[in-house]
Amino acid sequence: MAVLHPLKYRSLTLLLEALATPIAAGRLVLSQQWRDNEQALGLHLPDDSRLSAFVFTYGQGPGRYGVDLDFPEAADAATAGVPLVQEDLSLERLLDVLRTHFDLAEHA
Repeated sequence: MAVLHPLKYRSLTLLLEALATPIAAGRLVLSQQWRDNEQALGLHLPDDSRLSAFVFTYGQGPGRYGVDLDFPEAADAATAGVPLVQEDLSLERLLDVLRTHFDLAEHA
């Protein structure tokens, strides 16, 4: 599989590979805002960039991730009932968080 962004840390490359299907299908967009940041990336919905997730590896152990979730409205965040910032996540747990956040029906 082709690497979607060669400048990312290996753990972020693994994440991008796991999300390749929804990204390729246009159900999820890789934000260009953090393009040159080796330790972070942004994801958002194609029709609403306000529903987004900032994923980072800095300050995390090897193979662990942090995520900061954004919602279009503060009420949406309260309704979601999940912490907006989570750290020390495994790849599996991060994928679960992202699937729920972006309502990705099938396994990403």
